[in-house]
Amino acid sequence: MPPPLSARVELNADRPTLLLNDEPVAPLIYALSDCPGARWTWEEVPARNIAEFGRHGTRLFQADVWFEQMLTTDGSLDVTLARRQIAGVTDVVPGAAVMLRVHVNAPPAWCAAHPQECVGYADTEPHDPPRHGLVRPLADDALRPTRASFYSTAWQEWAHDRLREFCALLSASPEGNALFSIQIANGVYGEWHQFGFLHHDPDTGPAATAAFRHWLTTHYADDAALAKAWSHSGLTFATASVPNSPSREMATVGILRDPQTQRPVIDYFTFQHTALTEVVLALAATVKKSWPRPIVTAAFFGYFYSIFGRQAAGAQLAVRQALQSPHLDCFCSPQSYEPAAKGFGGTGNARGLIGVVRRAGKLWLDEMDTPTSQVGCPWEKDFTSTPADDIAIHRRNVLQPVTRGGGQWWYDFGPIGRTPNFSRGGNVGWWDTPELLAEVEAIQTIAAARHELPFLRPADVLLVHDPMSFCHTVSQRHPSAEFGKLPTTTSDPVTPLLVDDLLHGLYQSGLAFDEALLEELAELDLSPYKLILFATTPVITPAQREVIETRVATAGRHVALLGFAGWSDGDHAGPEVAQALSGVATVLHRPTVPQHNFNLDGVNSSLRLKNTIDLPAYAATPAQIMGTWSDGRPSVVRRDADNATWWNFALPPVAPVALHALGTLAGCHIVNAPGDCTLIGDGLLVVHTVDGGKRRLQFPRGPVIETEIPARSTTVFDGLTGARLLG
Repeated sequence: MPPPLSARVELNADRPTLLLNDEPVAPLIYALSDCPGARWTWEEVPARNIAEFGRHGTRLFQADVWFEQMLTTDGSLDVTLARRQIAGVTDVVPGAAVMLRVHVNAPPAWCAAHPQECVGYADTEPHDPPRHGLVRPLADDALRPTRASFYSTAWQEWAHDRLREFCALLSASPEGNALFSIQIANGVYGEWHQFGFLHHDPDTGPAATAAFRHWLTTHYADDAALAKAWSHSGLTFATASVPNSPSREMATVGILRDPQTQRPVIDYFTFQHTALTEVVLALAATVKKSWPRPIVTAAFFGYFYSIFGRQAAGAQLAVRQALQSPHLDCFCSPQSYEPAAKGFGGTGNARGLIGVVRRAGKLWLDEMDTPTSQVGCPWEKDFTSTPADDIAIHRRNVLQPVTRGGGQWWYDFGPIGRTPNFSRGGNVGWWDTPELLAEVEAIQTIAAARHELPFLRPADVLLVHDPMSFCHTVSQRHPSAEFGKLPTTTSDPVTPLLVDDLLHGLYQSGLAFDEALLEELAELDLSPYKLILFATTPVITPAQREVIETRVATAGRHVALLGFAGWSDGDHAGPEVAQALSGVATVLHRPTVPQHNFNLDGVNSSLRLKNTIDLPAYAATPAQIMGTWSDGRPSVVRRDADNATWWNFALPPVAPVALHALGTLAGCHIVNAPGDCTLIGDGLLVVHTVDGGKRRLQFPRGPVIETEIPARSTTVFDGLTGARLLG
């Protein structure tokens, strides 16, 4: 029997490295879904897919278990199910290492016995459809379910007790020797989203209210200070309440909440995210303390992109707090569900700020759950693909996190899709074809060959975000929709441009970029960057403004303030606050037609919003007008200062050609012409293209690659040698 696994994540040469018994392992994982018929490792179809991935070079595997599934009648845990999940893997792939996704939700009986400890909704009452047959415990998470509140101390104590019991029992078993990681799961689909957050406003229950009131006592000196901050005479800690839906859905300064009049909502969301992070980190610490050997802890955490405008309501925004903790090793998310990311020619990007995670020494893991033509998609009846497109998208998706210094798992919903050839066989996995399994092996080989080398992503464009700023921006609930139909309405049309559209444009611009948190700028080495984009940074404190003036706007760098960047200092919000940062007179302006047109280095671009709101506009002096609203008011200006060039964009330049032009003006390195999705990192240069054709490519400090690329393909090059590795 192999020795017990000791697992850890260690930062080596700028690469967060997964070490199993001190040996580096490429973090590429095959995972079963939680669905009946496809969730137990020892059953025929899952076992076949596990074995096939093992035969093609995969050593790491993942499966789900729920406390609810392991509880005995007396409330203790029987870990037989967890042992069987691990044994089902090691029986067909000897030497495999297993990650268990452990769902720490309280079971329905616990919630029924503790109604005061459950989630409350500001706009509705909980409702639970009847259970029947083989169920997915998470099936109704996104509706308005009865669930234990994250902020319930009673649930937290229950979850910690169960985790300690689970670790003690499983680590003492032979199967426990093969466990390398526990992924702690709860919230919508296990992803630490607030329950029902897309369509409702959680959490207003008694447990969350009590926790919020306690949080207020740690942030205000006394009742009088709270009453003054909230502009509510006579308010006390004991009478403060969680904001209702109308107050959450109102902005008074463009897309921003006014800190002088809307402090209760800002405070509540600040509490929600900081307290959630504390809960997740505490559970991770319990795993670390309770497992007798070093073990890797993981959680779905740090979501930023593709949250459908509901970041404050349901993401995990206090990411800086989590990155500084020694207790959580891996941050995870599914890849973006935005059409511009998932579709052919799209970006396949993660939903977190991966560059930030990598620099902190944490391992980012994508959940790659894109269907293939082999089976189709259980929740998307009109999904179509071809075997050739499957390969191109598979390369793009798997190499996306690899080029960012992370890893991923193949999350296989294939066995519940449909029977592709009923007359010859039954259900199969999404990637169970000779061609796709060959791709699995080829990518494993590429990743393993590079894994002990220094990580290289020489970017000269820096994209700056502040996740906690979503506490200050407006968001409305989405109407209920059929599962799989993504919400598209938004009360804030600017933020989606600054978040998802800007990222997609950068991946297709031919520029090499990385991300940073606003808080990092005081300590980050900025010397590589020629262009710095301030995107979702509406709140910039006085101390951060000084950092921008003394560290960022220097060395001839180009600095672009996008949208409402710098419109608040945390205490006040408005155009005068923005003007104090940019040096350009700024106003709120409502154009009759919300379209602006601009020209960068001879490249014309335009952008139009679906609805009219108050938006930034600028004075011409002392700046140069580069773009205007439809009524002639300046919407893009450039100001040349002694040590830097400042740009103000009322709406961000999201078109790849516009970003390419801006990067060219800033003197950035050009890796590829705009249009293709170009992935740059780990010494790799990956081109995902619709049209194909002749290309001139150059990894920074690498050779020029003059080549021709097929249409509808993904081609992989070694950027430092120019060698074609795949395609």
